[in-house]
Amino acid sequence: MRTPDAVPEPAGTSPEGELFVYGILPARDLDAGSEAAAALRGLDGRPVEFVRFEGLATAVTVVDPERRPGRRADLLAYQSVLDGLASIGPVAPVRFGSVIPDADTVVDELMAPDADHFVALLERLRGRRQFNLRVTPVEEAALGELVAADPEIRRLRQATRGLPEEVSYRDRLRLGELVAHGLEQQSAQDADMVLELVVPLAVDYLVRTAPSPTEVVDVALLVDEARSEELVDALEQYAEAWHTRLRLRLVGPLAPYDFVEESAWA
Repeated sequence: MRTPDAVPEPAGTSPEGELFVYGILPARDLDAGSEAAAALRGLDGRPVEFVRFEGLATAVTVVDPERRPGRRADLLAYQSVLDGLASIGPVAPVRFGSVIPDADTVVDELMAPDADHFVALLERLRGRRQFNLRVTPVEEAALGELVAADPEIRRLRQATRGLPEEVSYRDRLRLGELVAHGLEQQSAQDADMVLELVVPLAVDYLVRTAPSPTEVVDVALLVDEARSEELVDALEQYAEAWHTRLRLRLVGPLAPYDFVEESAWA
């Protein structure tokens, strides 16, 4: 018979409520980082507790049965706990908003059926963290480059300048289409350039949005911790070289939210 080493009591015998789930990590890393783990606070400032099963530990907090997480503060607490756990060791985030009735159900429905999968996944994530890179164009510079490079756009801009909208409607419509298409092409080219720089520094990557007139690339990067400084240095140099036409924003290190294989809980 399976007996979970579960810190919270099952909800059926505890008046405190159900369990909000954050993620799964190796129990040995939790033990090594027990002091840091004990300081974590989750939803509503409640302490983070752990349900254990066969070398795995699932981070949870007790929530009232009628409490359904979904507020911005809840998401920030969820991310804070996971990022704190990621500083202890590898962690596999569980989908935000997952509430499970009790510790036994955490084991029976989440941990036991996929224990081997979680062990393998956590080993793949060991020593690696996620960074999110978002690159946007400097609008004035991008438009200036486009006008300089495209004679048809220059002609239409000149032709519609100073004319009433009802008189120049067709030309304005065509101008808007050309500008949008041109800016999208520029973003796609810049995205390729950015990815050529960062992909070799990452173990894995996921492009989260396609290039558009207002966004060059939004990419999640899974990076070996030993190469994270190299990534930051490369992007700082790139940002300095291209600051007049591109804006770069790097966030991390984070828990590997985008690199957990699809499952019922990812």
